[in-house]
Amino acid sequence: MTSFRPLLYFWLAIAAIAVLGALTLQLLGPPGPAALPEPPLVASHVKHYDIPGAAPPPPIASILKADPSLLEPSAETPSRLLPKIDENGRTPAQAYAANFDPAERHPHIALVIDGIGLDRALSAKVLHDLPRMIDIAFSAYAVPDAVASLLPMARAQGRECLVSIPMEPSGFPVVEEGDKMLLTGGIPEQNRLNLEWALSGVQGCVGATAAADGMAGERFAESRQAFGNVLAELDQRGLIYLDPRPGAPPPETPMAGHALPRVVDVVVDRPTSPDEPASAETIDKNLASLERIAAEHGSAIGLAGPPRPVLLERLAVWTNALTAHGVVLAPLTAIPPPRPPTPEAPQ
Repeated sequence: MTSFRPLLYFWLAIAAIAVLGALTLQLLGPPGPAALPEPPLVASHVKHYDIPGAAPPPPIASILKADPSLLEPSAETPSRLLPKIDENGRTPAQAYAANFDPAERHPHIALVIDGIGLDRALSAKVLHDLPRMIDIAFSAYAVPDAVASLLPMARAQGRECLVSIPMEPSGFPVVEEGDKMLLTGGIPEQNRLNLEWALSGVQGCVGATAAADGMAGERFAESRQAFGNVLAELDQRGLIYLDPRPGAPPPETPMAGHALPRVVDVVVDRPTSPDEPASAETIDKNLASLERIAAEHGSAIGLAGPPRPVLLERLAVWTNALTAHGVVLAPLTAIPPPRPPTPEAPQ
């Protein structure tokens, strides 16, 4: 007669295993979700230091939010907060500078894109698609909501910011920069108020520029007195100034040195004619010129903007090729200012 004991023992063992498993799950709880993969680094953080002998990429460090110790209310409009040097002598240009290895010896290129905040979608594309070492300059006329959304993104990337100050361009009055424009024939007090208005619109910037929508405030900059007042004000507030006029002479106004202008070497998307925007070929040619200047002098400053699809496309291609060209991108604060003019010795 066949014994059923082995079969009985088998099923008893299965039942015991099931009971033990149920008790284990009850005690430990359900298994946790699978670990999510790390998000990929955006183009802002990769591929721009893989140069033989180059310094390793600096760690990504978010830029500080606007520090209350570096702000003060405007005398006329207390709701407007203006940049200042703090009690310890720390300047906004120092506090909000991007992280960059000063030991890097390869040629540096600082590139600033102006007109940020006017077209929110294209401005966001700049932050998403282009390396974090490319600085941005917010238009003084940028929509406040756009600034409020874009500025934290830039800070999180460790990207330097500037603000564009509307100044009288060479084509004025046919070409103008809005009702807050600084004018050569304007009342000095009104120019000062317009300057404060521009500086208070974007807080936490390393400096300012006159670059805006393809204009550069050339006529205003030719006024020694009016332009000197602006540079002196920026200097007293610890801001640097990016002069968008290639080959501009050094300022004649004595300053402490904070705002000694960094002068643009190449306007990347300067059109070949006033009626047509710069083509992809023109942009590529100007970027190549920027590289040559950096290789010859150790550093160069480029200016581009406002953002356009063709400009962003060519910049993305160019930045990815810099690895092979032995050039590194650098923030504007990493480019040393020109030496101040040496006073002539008395005869």
